[in-house]
Amino acid sequence: MDASALRARLNDAWRAPELHCPLPIHGTGHVCVPSDAEDLAELERVVADVVDGAGLPVRAWVVRGRAAGVPDGPPVGGEGGLPIGEEGGLLELRGWALAEHWVGYGVTATADGPRRVVILARRAFTRPPGAGWVALLREATGWTEPDRCGVDWAATEAALGTALPGDYKDIVDAFGAGSFDEYLDLLVPGALGTDLVSWGQNMERYADLYRPYPVHPAPGGVLIWGTSEQELTFHWLTGPADPDDWPVLVQYLDGEWQRFDCGTGEFVLRLLTDRTPPFAFPPSAGPFPHWFASWELPER
Repeated sequence: MDASALRARLNDAWRAPELHCPLPIHGTGHVCVPSDAEDLAELERVVADVVDGAGLPVRAWVVRGRAAGVPDGPPVGGEGGLPIGEEGGLLELRGWALAEHWVGYGVTATADGPRRVVILARRAFTRPPGAGWVALLREATGWTEPDRCGVDWAATEAALGTALPGDYKDIVDAFGAGSFDEYLDLLVPGALGTDLVSWGQNMERYADLYRPYPVHPAPGGVLIWGTSEQELTFHWLTGPADPDDWPVLVQYLDGEWQRFDCGTGEFVLRLLTDRTPPFAFPPSAGPFPHWFASWELPER
């Protein structure tokens, strides 16, 4: 199976309401896609190409029919885990933890001999107690760069005439100017072409575009904080005294608005990972890694 065919199979599986593997003694929560690759090295190359996994660490979860005990892998062996060892079970399993899913490749034992497979499994990706949205976004995108911390927030808020949500400021301090999945482009104070202050101050000139909402600084006005090449714009609905209580509004190309009653950090994370309405934005549609493309750091 070539990369394009595998990508289509994984996409179909990911869109299904529930993952259920058709192989004997396998169960729900994952799906195995048989492969005709000659060996694991070839299979790894194909899967890495499909999930953009080249350069990401590969973890060995099952080795010679035994669970390797590697943390943060799909459950293997025991009740509810992927079967290992016996006929139909996994002999080898390696792969990647990619935000809300595991993608692996390996070998199962069958009556006709070893069979190479690609495995897609769901991974719990929830906010643990005390974890901030920035920490979760770092995990989801694999972002390991140090905080940017280059924005003068007092001057920014004075120029806009309002305080700003704390989780938005945390995201900017951690990531800087750039784009999540090349889908959501952050407006960042002082960034060339995507300066939050200049965009916000220019909104009154185009007030008709934002109807039926007034624009900031009018009471309850909208204030833009992100854009997309997909012809979307992302805003806060100002009004509550505490900016951390501002909901997110998305405006589509046809002028339609959609409200999300959550803060900026939760919204960005769910835009990337949540396939359920009212989210279900394109970045969450497939079992592929998420990333942040910085406009301040050199490409690798």
